Amino acid sequence: MHGSMAGWPVVPHRKRLAFDLSQRHDLCAGVMFQSGQLVRVNLAGLQAEGVMFQAAVTDAVGHIVKQTSDQPPVYLVKLLFSFRGVTEVEVPADRIHANK
Repeated sequence: MHGSMAGWPVVPHRKRLAFDLSQRHDLCAGVMFQSGQLVRVNLAGLQAEGVMFQAAVTDAVGHIVKQTSDQPPVYLVKLLFSFRGVTEVEVPADRIHANK
């Protein structure tokens, strides 16, 4: 396919990227999440406010609050459900997927 791959625009390789796009089909370079956007997040193995999320928490739903880091990109996500009192979690961008 010339010009795009699977409907995504071709993005020139940038050395500052910390991942290999050929092996990361779930993340498009330059994806930016917007405040209020509904997303699904993989919290497996993350810890927040003393709560360690188990391997089964791979598809939690929430809204983007704001971006908290550029390198690597990290977002504060307000979860729709509370997990042991935790309602907001900072999540790396590679664990966030736009809700369809």
